[in-house]
Amino acid sequence: MNTELKQQAIEKIIEKWDRKLIENRNEMDFTELTFSSGIPGVVLLLAEYGLREGFPNYSNKIETYIEYMVYKLSRYGMSTGSIYSGASGIALSILHLQEKPNYHNLFNSLNDYIVYYVEEQIKSIDIDEISPLDYDIIEGLAGILNYLLLLNDSHYDELKVKIVNYLSNLANMEDKLLKFYIKSNNQMSELENNVYPTGCLNLGLAHGLSGVGCVLCYAYRKGFGNNQTLIAIKNILNIYEDFELTDWQPFIWKDSLTKEEITTNKIIHQANFIRDAWCYGSPGISLFYLYSGLILNDTYLKDKAEKILKASMDRLYGVDTNMLCHGYTGIIQICSLFKKILGTNSFNNYIEEFIGKEDDVIKSFGDDELEFLEGLSGCLLAFNELEDSTKLSYWKQPLLLFEDFS
Repeated sequence: MNTELKQQAIEKIIEKWDRKLIENRNEMDFTELTFSSGIPGVVLLLAEYGLREGFPNYSNKIETYIEYMVYKLSRYGMSTGSIYSGASGIALSILHLQEKPNYHNLFNSLNDYIVYYVEEQIKSIDIDEISPLDYDIIEGLAGILNYLLLLNDSHYDELKVKIVNYLSNLANMEDKLLKFYIKSNNQMSELENNVYPTGCLNLGLAHGLSGVGCVLCYAYRKGFGNNQTLIAIKNILNIYEDFELTDWQPFIWKDSLTKEEITTNKIIHQANFIRDAWCYGSPGISLFYLYSGLILNDTYLKDKAEKILKASMDRLYGVDTNMLCHGYTGIIQICSLFKKILGTNSFNNYIEEFIGKEDDVIKSFGDDELEFLEGLSGCLLAFNELEDSTKLSYWKQPLLLFEDFS
């Protein structure tokens, strides 16, 4: 472990944010309060490394950053309850501090807002115009549920059940999950609109079915599911079983399906781009197979989950970065989880090789690549977790890496 290099990297991140706190104090910068690229991820980074021998105690810096978030919230308010861009992400970043009196008001206010936001969101979603932003793990209800499942407070149980039932009902509709079908104008980008002009059913972890499936599995394990939840999980599984690209090679899927493919139950359009990553592709899908296998006590699913991830590691299509989201760090974190939950040694060589390249990986990020999801902060948290099992915060929760699932 190169402590000096990590300290320098953390100092670079701190310098950036110290500067932004001054420059942006009277400006509305939406990204500052996002978990994906803002202060919440930095708070978790400093909290975790503050526990490590050889690193300073960052508690004063953490307090400064939280006070800045409070100032910005009081001045500009909150526009979403999501985990990667809104209140759930901020609340998760201070969850490990919830017992400290000076954070009670902030924590409770964020949770109150989340309750309000979810109630309004469920009422306002138009099923005929559904978007990933409505249901996914990044901006949607599945991500908010993922956060709420960390709260051991019965006050939020009714809300958890409401989200579970809503997502389960979407997955239990007829016509092969077409209630999750995204019309072209409701997709995530102009590129997706062009690739899927008639819309699509997203299969990725970040914005698609596998992410929803993972959270439903976790909710069921936590006691917030019912028979309809199990049916929903099985329905989602059926999509992946039916549309695996076995004629090309096993354990691989397109990023999305068209309505024509779903209704005819066959692949019609060639895959435009395949990436083996956390956000899109087989590694993220392997998580859903793992969790559903554990929930259903199904050896086939658990074994297939491991085979999916192993095949991904051996080919690594479209992976040319070290970030968490669609880079090597994210896949290694999935490997680490499989090792812990299944007790498998299949991924030891990949993990050890990654740790051995620590210096090169850290140095691969530029000065403008310091964020959690797509930058240096997430990578540093990953190395910390691989080298030291002591964890203070819940930084892995937004990645759907549920270590308490086994």
